[in-house]
Amino acid sequence: MNKPKIAFIGSGAMAGAMIVGLLREKLAKPENLFASDPRVDRGEELHAEYGIHPFTDNVAAVANADVVVLSVKPQRLRAVLEGLKGRIPENALVLSIIAGATIEKISEELDHPIVVRTMPNTPARIGEGITVWAASDMVSAEQKEQARQILSALGEEVFVEDEGYLDM
Repeated sequence: MNKPKIAFIGSGAMAGAMIVGLLREKLAKPENLFASDPRVDRGEELHAEYGIHPFTDNVAAVANADVVVLSVKPQRLRAVLEGLKGRIPENALVLSIIAGATIEKISEELDHPIVVRTMPNTPARIGEGITVWAASDMVSAEQKEQARQILSALGEEVFVEDEGYLDM
């Protein structure tokens, strides 16, 4: 996988685990990782520890991203999607780790059809998880491979055709 520009919207525990995994597995370079969080101190912490670029503005964070990882709490999702609607780069892959948010909802709210929905489990935080994931019809084979590699940084990954399996 080439080293994509990956923007994390929300930089809590699971986003942090993904950042660590991507760097550990050499799937991304620190200069190609962007993390947006309303807490300035969290961005500064991630920058100091891993050398990634911190943001407090979601739109600025995604401006040049190849992959946008939605990693906010479900209760913040509506506001985040409203703020990013129409602002995701046209060919960017949106990868969601938000519980309960369907591909259809994310795609409609963002006005962006290239969406992967994932359901990582808690051991993913230490690279020992199993992440089940599904993709919209607009996700290319190359983007599916990109998603597979990103998710492998959390442990095992399992692709399913039927998104309903993510809610089981």
